[in-house]
Amino acid sequence: IVPFVRGREKSLPAEQIVAEVKQRVSDGCKEVVLTGTEIGSYCYDGINLRGLLEQILAETTVVRLRLSSLQPQEISPELIELWRDNRLCRHFHLSLQSGSDEVLSRMKRRYSVSDYQQAVSLIRSLMPEAAITTDIIVGFPGETDREFEESYEFCRQIGFVRIHVFSYSPRQETQAAQMPNQVGDKVKRQRSEKMLALAKESARNFSQRFLDKTMPVLWEKQTNGIWSGLTDNYIKVYTRSSENLTNKLLPVRLVDIWKDGVWGEVDYV
Repeated sequence: IVPFVRGREKSLPAEQIVAEVKQRVSDGCKEVVLTGTEIGSYCYDGINLRGLLEQILAETTVVRLRLSSLQPQEISPELIELWRDNRLCRHFHLSLQSGSDEVLSRMKRRYSVSDYQQAVSLIRSLMPEAAITTDIIVGFPGETDREFEESYEFCRQIGFVRIHVFSYSPRQETQAAQMPNQVGDKVKRQRSEKMLALAKESARNFSQRFLDKTMPVLWEKQTNGIWSGLTDNYIKVYTRSSENLTNKLLPVRLVDIWKDGVWGEVDYV
């Protein structure tokens, strides 16, 4: 139903996007996020996403360039090669929705669990420290205990940095809402809680790999004297500072797990 509500995707001219990135850089922005609906299908006058990224990297001085979301089937060796330019953030949000092929088929997804695994393997072959984040739906109509456990186990194996967990909710006039074997709210809640616990564990495991390392952090905001920011590979970092760190990209030693990320010590030199 989504394409009928929002219409089909439209791509902006590459020159317009490059001009906007240049303006953001001129305004002082150090990180630009390319976002939109189905950005992996970008195409304008024969320029695809890879060509657009090449143009941005060649024609702007943006310090960090991050992509919002891609589909696993859009990951290719030609695309991933661009990440040899370290201005591209080592963070890929690849929507999974389910780690069960049967559920993916009912969802009419255009990829399989194997396709997803291949995309992740390709990314990590070039960038072992890349962050992979995803979306998961629990309780899709007909999802059995076995299918949920398959999905859970696949997520555990991948080791996502973030999992955005959603419980399926029916929408009128969709095929899914008319499917048999709708999953009850109690089961959906239990599955959601279990997947959220895994998400927390996976995020912690990823962050622990980087303790005692020094990494550039772009600081964003301050709450009650505590600053927060992100590494290029999507680790949330916190520190205490009396200085204004807004929009500063500084080397930070990651010292301990803290809240949903790590505590860092800023190197002002």
